[in-house]
Amino acid sequence: MNKKDNITVSEVISNKDFKDFYNVSFKIYKEDENWVPPFWNEYKAFFKKNNPFWSHGKYKLFTVSKKEKIVGRIAAIIDYKYCEMVGKKIGFFGFFECINDYNYAEILLNSAQNWLSLKDMSVMRGPINGRVDIGCGFLETGFGSPPCFFSSYSPPYYLQFAEKFNMKKARDQLLYYIDLTKPIPKRLLEKANKSAESGIKIRKFNRFRTKKELKWWIDLFLETFSEHWGYIHASREEVRTRFGIKQLRWFVDKDLFLIAEYEGSPVAYIWSTPDYNQIFKKFNGRLGPFQFLQYLLLKRQINIGKLPIIGIKKEFRNQNIASYLNYLTLIEMKKRGYIGAEVGWFDEGNSSAKATIAITGAKLYKKFRVFDKKIDNIR
Repeated sequence: MNKKDNITVSEVISNKDFKDFYNVSFKIYKEDENWVPPFWNEYKAFFKKNNPFWSHGKYKLFTVSKKEKIVGRIAAIIDYKYCEMVGKKIGFFGFFECINDYNYAEILLNSAQNWLSLKDMSVMRGPINGRVDIGCGFLETGFGSPPCFFSSYSPPYYLQFAEKFNMKKARDQLLYYIDLTKPIPKRLLEKANKSAESGIKIRKFNRFRTKKELKWWIDLFLETFSEHWGYIHASREEVRTRFGIKQLRWFVDKDLFLIAEYEGSPVAYIWSTPDYNQIFKKFNGRLGPFQFLQYLLLKRQINIGKLPIIGIKKEFRNQNIASYLNYLTLIEMKKRGYIGAEVGWFDEGNSSAKATIAITGAKLYKKFRVFDKKIDNIR
């Protein structure tokens, strides 16, 4: 604990400290109608020692207080597998939230930077919440609308914090939007037809055989994302802890999880969802029987779709399979009366993904920026 001018910086040690750490975001966004509260159960699960991620990582959590009232938080995180993959000692900061006062933001960023320096890291990168698939980047463009499912969210002044802290752009992540009130582009239909004529068959995910489906899906997930910026090779068990995979049978929308097969074998998939955030926003971070009942009553009111993940085996790329999957997904969403769909995010360097999405008529509408800062070793 460090005190100066009624400012207190504390490490998160106890269960109460951790609950306070979680609750910071509720204070930051209490007047923000677009914010969607994170689930308490997800936070607890990620930071538990038995999370496979921590077999190759470590973290330290900090909060900052003004006159004994917590006004900000930050996590300093090291993923040693990531460092090994990139060949550099890069640590992350993440789970960042702070009131609109740079004095407190600077204290938090310095706390994370100093801890990473003590662990011999040479660069601090972020915001990355441990893994890029959990959440990364400060929102740079596209303010004024709520985040869709699987999307991050942050206020404009966080960008100013990063710049004042002398952080430089590392990468931008891109989100696209498809206006489903407009006709589906003919070019997308043409490419879908070509894929169908080549022998590709499309089926739905079988949630009653989830274990069997996961045997091929996890391997394909690891293969298709191995080249994406920020991703590292992970064990099958670690993948199972992502996205609520263990609960997949219970919440997957089978009409939006499509699998492309060639001669009876899976070669590609698209995992799309309704924008559950339209409902989750009402849960206030809680999950229980009452929230489940709310979900059942309100799910038909969802009018936005989300296309977060698509994967294709290398030898089957550039064969219009992605367009086939996208076309059938958009047809299903239009049947439901969805007015639009969010796509991504995608790394700014992923030219093939951007070209594929352009065929759907999607337009870029949000950017998230990840920053780097070189660390001076303080030992």
